[in-house]
Amino acid sequence: MRWVCGLMLVLLLGLSVSSPVRADDAGVRAELISLWSKMLASKDLAYRAHMVTTDKKGRKFESTMAVQWPNRFHMKNPDSEMIILPQGTWMNAGGNWMKMPMDMSKMIQQYTPDAIKAGMDGIRAVSFLGESDVNGKNCKQYRYDFDSKVMGIRSTGTATISLDASTGFPVRMETTGEAMGQKSSTVVDYEYDPTIRITAPN
Repeated sequence: MRWVCGLMLVLLLGLSVSSPVRADDAGVRAELISLWSKMLASKDLAYRAHMVTTDKKGRKFESTMAVQWPNRFHMKNPDSEMIILPQGTWMNAGGNWMKMPMDMSKMIQQYTPDAIKAGMDGIRAVSFLGESDVNGKNCKQYRYDFDSKVMGIRSTGTATISLDASTGFPVRMETTGEAMGQKSSTVVDYEYDPTIRITAPN
Protein backbone atom coordinates (compact mmCIF):
# COMPACT_ATOMS: atom_id res chain seq x y z
CA MET A 1 0.00 0.00 0.00
CA ARG A 2 2.99 2.36 0.35
CA TRP A 3 3.09 3.14 -3.36
CA VAL A 4 -0.60 3.99 -3.23
CA CYS A 5 0.00 6.48 -0.41
CA GLY A 6 2.82 8.08 -2.37
CA LEU A 7 0.56 8.55 -5.35
CA MET A 8 -2.14 10.00 -3.14
CA LEU A 9 0.27 12.61 -1.85
CA VAL A 10 1.64 13.95 -5.08
CA LEU A 11 -0.17 12.83 -8.18
CA LEU A 12 -1.84 16.00 -9.32
CA LEU A 13 -3.20 16.80 -5.83
CA GLY A 14 -6.33 14.65 -5.78
CA LEU A 15 -9.40 16.24 -4.20
CA SER A 16 -8.43 19.28 -2.15
CA VAL A 17 -9.89 21.19 0.73
CA SER A 18 -10.30 24.83 -0.26
CA SER A 19 -8.18 27.30 1.69
CA PRO A 20 -8.05 31.10 1.61
CA VAL A 21 -5.50 32.63 -0.73
CA ARG A 22 -3.46 35.63 0.40
CA ALA A 23 -4.30 38.68 -1.69
CA ASP A 24 -0.70 39.20 -2.74
CA ASP A 25 -0.68 35.67 -4.23
CA ALA A 26 -3.91 36.00 -6.19
CA GLY A 27 -2.34 37.13 -9.48
CA VAL A 28 0.36 34.47 -9.45
CA ARG A 29 -2.16 31.82 -8.45
CA ALA A 30 -4.40 32.78 -11.38
CA GLU A 31 -1.41 32.61 -13.72
CA LEU A 32 -0.49 29.12 -12.47
CA ILE A 33 -4.02 27.79 -12.83
CA SER A 34 -4.40 29.33 -16.29
CA LEU A 35 -1.21 27.67 -17.49
CA TRP A 36 -1.98 24.37 -15.77
CA SER A 37 -5.52 24.31 -17.19
CA LYS A 38 -4.08 23.71 -20.64
CA MET A 39 -3.51 20.14 -19.50
CA LEU A 40 -7.21 19.71 -18.78
CA ALA A 41 -8.07 20.92 -22.27
CA SER A 42 -6.04 18.16 -23.92
CA LYS A 43 -8.25 15.80 -25.94
CA ASP A 44 -5.97 12.75 -25.91
CA LEU A 45 -3.76 13.05 -22.84
CA ALA A 46 -1.45 10.15 -22.08
CA TYR A 47 1.72 10.22 -20.03
CA ARG A 48 4.20 8.31 -17.91
CA ALA A 49 5.12 9.44 -14.42
CA HIS A 50 8.30 8.33 -12.66
CA MET A 51 8.12 8.84 -8.91
CA VAL A 52 10.85 8.73 -6.25
CA THR A 53 9.66 9.05 -2.66
CA THR A 54 12.06 9.50 0.26
CA ASP A 55 10.73 8.80 3.75
CA LYS A 56 11.84 10.44 6.99
CA LYS A 57 14.54 7.77 7.44
CA GLY A 58 16.06 8.51 4.05
CA ARG A 59 14.78 5.35 2.38
CA LYS A 60 13.89 5.74 -1.30
CA PHE A 61 10.96 4.10 -3.03
CA GLU A 62 10.52 4.21 -6.81
CA SER A 63 7.41 3.62 -8.88
CA THR A 64 6.11 4.37 -12.35
CA MET A 65 2.67 4.96 -13.74
CA ALA A 66 1.32 5.12 -17.26
CA VAL A 67 -1.92 7.07 -17.59
CA GLN A 68 -4.41 7.23 -20.43
CA TRP A 69 -7.00 9.77 -19.41
CA PRO A 70 -9.58 9.70 -18.13
CA ASN A 71 -9.66 6.26 -16.52
CA ARG A 72 -6.87 3.89 -17.62
CA PHE A 73 -3.83 3.33 -15.38
CA HIS A 74 -0.82 1.00 -15.35
CA MET A 75 1.09 1.19 -12.04
CA LYS A 76 4.38 -0.57 -11.34
CA ASN A 77 7.02 -0.71 -8.62
CA PRO A 78 9.66 -3.30 -7.64
CA ASP A 79 7.10 -5.24 -5.59
CA SER A 80 3.87 -5.04 -7.56
CA GLU A 81 2.20 -4.19 -10.86
CA MET A 82 -1.42 -3.30 -11.50
CA ILE A 83 -3.61 -2.31 -14.44
CA ILE A 84 -6.79 -0.43 -13.57
CA LEU A 85 -9.47 -0.03 -16.23
CA PRO A 86 -13.18 0.83 -16.10
CA GLN A 87 -14.04 -2.86 -16.57
CA GLY A 88 -11.76 -4.18 -13.83
CA THR A 89 -8.38 -4.35 -12.10
CA TRP A 90 -5.57 -6.80 -12.78
CA MET A 91 -2.49 -7.61 -10.70
CA ASN A 92 0.70 -9.23 -11.92
CA ALA A 93 1.51 -12.11 -9.58
CA GLY A 94 4.87 -13.63 -10.49
CA GLY A 95 4.40 -13.07 -14.20
CA ASN A 96 0.77 -14.18 -14.23
CA TRP A 97 -1.94 -11.56 -14.49
CA MET A 98 -4.97 -12.10 -12.27
CA LYS A 99 -8.21 -10.15 -12.28
CA MET A 100 -8.94 -8.88 -8.79
CA PRO A 101 -12.40 -9.21 -7.25
CA MET A 102 -12.38 -5.80 -5.54
CA ASP A 103 -13.44 -2.56 -7.18
CA MET A 104 -10.52 -0.10 -7.46
CA SER A 105 -12.46 2.56 -9.35
CA LYS A 106 -12.63 4.86 -6.33
CA MET A 107 -8.86 5.13 -6.27
CA ILE A 108 -8.49 6.14 -9.91
CA GLN A 109 -11.37 8.59 -9.72
CA GLN A 110 -9.09 10.87 -7.72
CA TYR A 111 -6.78 11.27 -10.72
CA THR A 112 -9.35 12.15 -13.36
CA PRO A 113 -9.57 15.57 -15.05
CA ASP A 114 -12.50 16.58 -12.82
CA ALA A 115 -10.54 15.72 -9.67
CA ILE A 116 -7.51 17.69 -10.84
CA LYS A 117 -9.67 20.70 -11.58
CA ALA A 118 -11.17 20.48 -8.09
CA GLY A 119 -7.68 20.11 -6.64
CA MET A 120 -6.61 23.44 -8.05
CA ASP A 121 -9.07 25.13 -5.71
CA GLY A 122 -7.09 23.95 -2.68
CA ILE A 123 -3.70 25.49 -3.44
CA ARG A 124 -2.62 28.61 -1.55
CA ALA A 125 0.40 30.81 -0.84
CA VAL A 126 1.43 30.57 -4.49
CA SER A 127 4.70 32.18 -5.58
CA PHE A 128 6.46 32.35 -8.95
CA LEU A 129 10.07 31.13 -8.81
CA GLY A 130 11.09 32.05 -12.36
CA GLU A 131 11.97 30.05 -15.46
CA SER A 132 14.38 27.13 -15.64
CA ASP A 133 15.36 24.23 -17.87
CA VAL A 134 13.85 21.00 -16.48
CA ASN A 135 14.31 17.72 -18.33
CA GLY A 136 15.17 19.63 -21.48
CA LYS A 137 12.02 21.80 -21.32
CA ASN A 138 11.81 25.54 -20.70
CA CYS A 139 9.60 25.64 -17.62
CA LYS A 140 7.86 28.15 -15.43
CA GLN A 141 8.24 27.16 -11.79
CA TYR A 142 5.80 27.82 -8.96
CA ARG A 143 5.72 26.96 -5.28
CA TYR A 144 2.51 26.56 -3.27
CA ASP A 145 1.04 24.98 -0.16
CA PHE A 146 -1.60 22.28 -0.37
CA ASP A 147 -4.14 20.71 1.95
CA SER A 148 -5.84 17.77 0.26
CA LYS A 149 -7.97 14.76 1.05
CA VAL A 150 -7.83 11.61 -1.09
CA MET A 151 -9.93 8.55 -0.24
CA GLY A 152 -10.48 10.06 3.21
CA ILE A 153 -6.74 10.53 3.84
CA ARG A 154 -5.58 14.08 4.45
CA SER A 155 -2.19 15.27 3.22
CA THR A 156 -0.58 18.66 3.76
CA GLY A 157 2.65 20.18 2.59
CA THR A 158 4.47 22.31 0.07
CA ALA A 159 4.97 21.64 -3.62
CA THR A 160 7.13 23.03 -6.39
CA ILE A 161 5.75 22.45 -9.88
CA SER A 162 7.58 23.00 -13.16
CA LEU A 163 5.23 23.58 -16.08
CA ASP A 164 6.25 23.53 -19.72
CA ALA A 165 6.05 27.18 -20.72
CA SER A 166 4.58 26.33 -24.13
CA THR A 167 2.07 23.58 -23.26
CA GLY A 168 1.29 24.22 -19.59
CA PHE A 169 1.78 20.52 -18.85
CA PRO A 170 3.63 19.54 -15.64
CA VAL A 171 7.20 18.41 -16.29
CA ARG A 172 8.23 17.87 -12.68
CA MET A 173 6.52 18.08 -9.32
CA GLU A 174 8.43 18.09 -6.04
CA THR A 175 6.53 17.83 -2.76
CA THR A 176 7.38 17.73 0.91
CA GLY A 177 4.49 16.83 3.14
CA GLU A 178 2.74 14.57 5.60
CA ALA A 179 -0.01 11.98 5.18
CA MET A 180 -1.26 9.36 7.65
CA GLY A 181 1.27 10.70 10.15
CA GLN A 182 4.17 9.94 7.82
CA LYS A 183 6.46 12.67 6.48
CA SER A 184 8.06 12.24 3.07
CA SER A 185 9.39 14.07 0.05
CA THR A 186 8.63 13.05 -3.52
CA VAL A 187 9.84 13.96 -6.99
CA VAL A 188 7.64 13.09 -9.98
CA ASP A 189 8.87 13.47 -13.56
CA TYR A 190 6.30 13.42 -16.38
CA GLU A 191 6.74 12.28 -19.99
CA TYR A 192 3.87 12.79 -22.44
CA ASP A 193 3.24 10.24 -25.16
CA PRO A 194 -0.05 10.26 -27.11
CA THR A 195 0.64 6.71 -28.36
CA ILE A 196 0.21 5.19 -24.88
CA ARG A 197 -2.66 2.72 -24.85
CA ILE A 198 -3.55 0.75 -21.72
CA THR A 199 -5.56 -2.42 -22.20
CA ALA A 200 -6.45 -5.53 -20.21
CA PRO A 201 -3.53 -8.00 -20.00
CA ASN A 202 -5.67 -10.99 -20.95
